Formats: sequence, C-alpha cells, structure tokens
Amino acid sequence: MSKKKHSTAKKTFAYTPTQKLPTLGKVQTSWNLAHHYYRSEKDPKIEKDVAMTEKTYHAFAKKYKGKDFTSTAKKLLPALKEYETLAAMPEAARASRYFAFRHEVNAKDHVAEKRGNLLDDRLTKVGNEIIFFTLVLGKIPTALQKKYLAEPTLAKYRYFLSRVFLEAKHTLTEAEERIMSLRSSTSYGMWVSGTSKILSNRTIVWKKNTIAIPEALEEIEMVAPEEKQKLWELILNEMEQIGEVAENEFNAIVTHKKVSDELRAYKEPYSATIEGYENNEKSVMALVNAISTKGFDLSKKFYKLKAKYHKKAKIPYINKYDSIGVTPAIPFEKAVEICRDVFYGLKKEYGEIFDRMLTDGSIDVYPKSGKRGGAFMSAAVNMPTFVFLNHTNNFKSLETLAHEMGHAIHAERSKGQPTIYQDFSTVTAETASTLFEQLVGDAILAQATAEDARVFLHDRIGRDIATIQRQIAFFNYELDVHRTIREHGAVTKEELQKMMQKHLQAYLGPAVDVTYRDGASYVYIPHFRYGFYVYSYAYGILMSSIMARRFKADSSYITNIDAFLCAGGSDTVENIFGSIGIDATKTKTFLESLESLEQDIVAFGKLIG
Repeated sequence: MSKKKHSTAKKTFAYTPTQKLPTLGKVQTSWNLAHHYYRSEKDPKIEKDVAMTEKTYHAFAKKYKGKDFTSTAKKLLPALKEYETLAAMPEAARASRYFAFRHEVNAKDHVAEKRGNLLDDRLTKVGNEIIFFTLVLGKIPTALQKKYLAEPTLAKYRYFLSRVFLEAKHTLTEAEERIMSLRSSTSYGMWVSGTSKILSNRTIVWKKNTIAIPEALEEIEMVAPEEKQKLWELILNEMEQIGEVAENEFNAIVTHKKVSDELRAYKEPYSATIEGYENNEKSVMALVNAISTKGFDLSKKFYKLKAKYHKKAKIPYINKYDSIGVTPAIPFEKAVEICRDVFYGLKKEYGEIFDRMLTDGSIDVYPKSGKRGGAFMSAAVNMPTFVFLNHTNNFKSLETLAHEMGHAIHAERSKGQPTIYQDFSTVTAETASTLFEQLVGDAILAQATAEDARVFLHDRIGRDIATIQRQIAFFNYELDVHRTIREHGAVTKEELQKMMQKHLQAYLGPAVDVTYRDGASYVYIPHFRYGFYVYSYAYGILMSSIMARRFKADSSYITNIDAFLCAGGSDTVENIFGSIGIDATKTKTFLESLESLEQDIVAFGKLIG
C-alpha cells in the first residue's frame, strides 16, 4: 500500500552491523531477464514453452474430461498427481512472466505489451480446458467426500480437497461459471475501469503546470505542509465533479456483487472474500471489533498528541501524515547492509536468500524512465522470485525493501511445500512482509539518535495506523455502502461522501478536522472496488506484531516464525497461526496485538515531552 514519502536528507544514517556478515558478491540492481527467462522476444524457447503448455493441458483434458476419475480413491489419486504436475510446469508461467516483467520496467515497451496480451489470450484458452477438473471434484457426493478426506492414500491432498469441497458449495455449473466470468467484465470491470480512466484524464493546474489527478495525488505527499490544503482543494473539486459517475459505478458494482452472492449463497457481502483468503468469518470479525474499539482509541490518542505537539486544536485532514522532521538518507548500499544484518541475525537461510537475489539479478532497484511506480514481490512455482523497487535513499525505501524481502523470503521458504501448497493466503503474505519490516525498523530505532528516533517513531506510528485503523475504517465504510444499497436499492453521491467522512472521523478522532469535502476521497480510493480485501493489511500487521514481540522476548521463537514461513498455503490461516501458538479466532488476541502500537505511542509521547 502507499506510504508517506520523506525528503532525502544530506547526512547518511550511521548503522553498525551486529552480525559478522559474509562477503557479498557483486550486486545487480536490474532484473537479469536474459539469465532467468529469455534472451529477447525472438528467443525460440518462448514458442516451445507455450506449445508444450498447450500440448500438456490438451492431453490432460482429453484423458480426464467426461471420464470417471472420482468414484474410487484408487482412480482419484493419479488424477490429482497429474493435476499437480500441471501446476508445477515452468513452461506455463515463464513466457507470460517474461513479457509482464519487461513491461513493468518499461511501460513504453509496446512489443512486450502486445506479445504479452496475445500470449495471455492463448494461455487463458488452454487454462479454460481444465476448469472441469475442480468442478467435477466439487460434485463428489458428501458421503464420499468425507471418506476421501479420511483416506490415508490421499493424505497429501487432504487440505486441497477440503478447499475444493468448501468452494463447491458456492460454485455454479461450468456453463454458468463462464457466463458469470463474461458478465463480470461488463457489470464490474468496465465500471471500475471507466472511473479510473476518467480520473486519469482529469487534470488540474498547479504552480502553472497542468498535471493529471493521479500525479497530483502523488505530488501532494511531497509538497510543503502549508501548501497541501491548496492542492487538496483542487483535487477535491475534480472528485466532486466525478461523483455522479462514481455514484453510478458504486451502485452497479455493489448490485452486481449482491446478485453474485445470492446466486452463490453467500450470506454477507464480505463472505466470499474471507473464504477466498482462507480465513473464517469469526476471526475476521474479531479483528474488526478489536480495531473499531481499542484500535480507534489508540489512533485518536496519537493524533491528539500530534495536534498538541503542533500547538493546534485540530490538524487538517490532508496534513495527517506530515512528518515532524527529516530523517537521514539511506542509500541502497546502506539499506542492504541493514537488512542483511537483521536477516542473518534471524536465521542464516534468510540472509542467504537475500544475498542470492541481490547477486543474480532478481531485484530491480532504482526508478527510471518508463518504469512503473510502487513496489512488489512476484513468485511462482518453479520460477525465480523477483522483487521490484523504486529506491530513493530514504527510510521509507528501506522499509519497503524489508517489506518486499519479507514476501520473498516467505515465498522461498514455502517452496519446501508440495506444489499445490506453495501459494499462500494474502493474509499470511502480509504477515510475513510486515514482520520483516517491523524487525528492520526496530534495528534502526536501536541505533538512531534521539532526534532521528523521535521522527522515525512518529512516522512509523503514522504508517502503522494507515495499515491498521485506516484499513478497518475502509472495511466499515465498504460494509456500510453495501448494506445501504441492499436495504434501500441505491445510494447517492452525497450519501457516499457523508459516509466516507463519518468513517474517516471514526478512527482519526476530534484532533483531525475531517470535513464533508474530505469525504469525496471515496471517488479515487481503489480499495472499495476490491471487495473487502482491506482487512488483510490489518490482520497481517497485527499477527506479525505478536510474532515480533515474542521473538524479542525469546529468540528461540524464530523456530515458530520459520515454521510459519515454511507452511505456505498448507492449511487455513487460523490453523497456521494456531500451530505457532496464536489463537486468531478471539478478539483478545487482536487486542493483545495492539500492545506494540500502544507502546510506540506512549514512547512517542515521552519523546515529545
């Protein structure tokens, strides 16, 4: 998610490693696609890989479609093994990933864009040929399902089958699934895309320059605090003008979701997302309850402290993330040293994963012309794990490096699982990334000067609140919108704006001035279009907070942390956390997880007197 940008200071942060680090080879700061994938778009291996994928999928469909492979465990086992083999085929992902990565680092690479689109069409068609397999599994009679889940010869596939059987309760026929897929594009995708395009095409004039709205939203994080409100008002003018389109968009996509939920027999608007993320609703609602009570009290307390520090009764909404100082610069080389120190200090294998990725061209580091913004990690079965950055020599970039490497280490450790379990839930993914980010942040605080610690702690609290309380406020807003439309048939743009104001104020409290106009921000915030996924951010960081606290109290807890990282997607989220001693079904667990944030806020209060 987006985080606060800081100005790059002239002095470099002084950090002394606490570990004796092994010698690091030559670092490559750009993806080495020729080494990991293909020499160019003309490489004959591309067509060979795609043809191999098509041939293998065709053969699987021919062998099993319309045939009996579920009536006995003896018939089912080889079918499951072959299905797993399909998922492990590197040829199926290699070509599409190659062109996607080329386009990520150069949006002007139209050859990669066109070839990638054509390739995706081919692979989508061949992928559709095996949709039947899980649909047929889902139709196995209930009594036989129970028998297979207890069958010793199918033990490896027990969790996989349990997920298929669970999802089958909401699955339609193959023909209906195709219709739903096609309908999604017109009833959901085009509405969301339409609003996004309108936003991208609208411009404002700022300091005699005409800039698009997305650029203005990035720019506002970097302008001086006293100038932000002026720029924000210009942006809000555009938001309110687009409000009528957004109103129709929200009514369309929420009604589309309502119809889909009714057809699939999902009770609540968020049920499909929670099930898809391998959570249970009891756990997620325990999270929402904890954050909406104690969590919101903490964020209100922080902003009250911040307002007092600035000697103001209220902070304008757009200034809520403003830093209270400038932190030292952290060049990439220094960021690498800090992360290596922390990773090796946790477990040797984590440092070795980082070193390998640094030296084999798996991390693309610096911003450049044509490269998209942001950061991400990308992993796939039997494919190299890649990390994408836009490092700008500041604390935020250090945290981003730690965050994305947390994802990467999670992916690499999960490769010890069978193919079907190497992928993992979004919730556990966010836990791994924020765990490494938090531990690197703790290492920085331990060596920071008093002034740097004050600024860094303030900024970290702000980012944590944006990840925890803000996301649950978004969850509550989204639920409010869905229930309003379901109960009243539609919602107006004025109601959408007023609800946004209400839910923002709920977590920011009286020390932040949230106006009705600020509520127009619902127009551009993309989260509300993605179906309640926002809870995963808060869930992940709170679980990682518990893990970090336990590790700091007892370093032997790294065994539990590694067990979590190695679990991949081999069980439900709650069972994976339960296996390392965290009960994620109870509200008190999430209340406990807020203790680290509470301690940070108390420490910040002391630092500012």
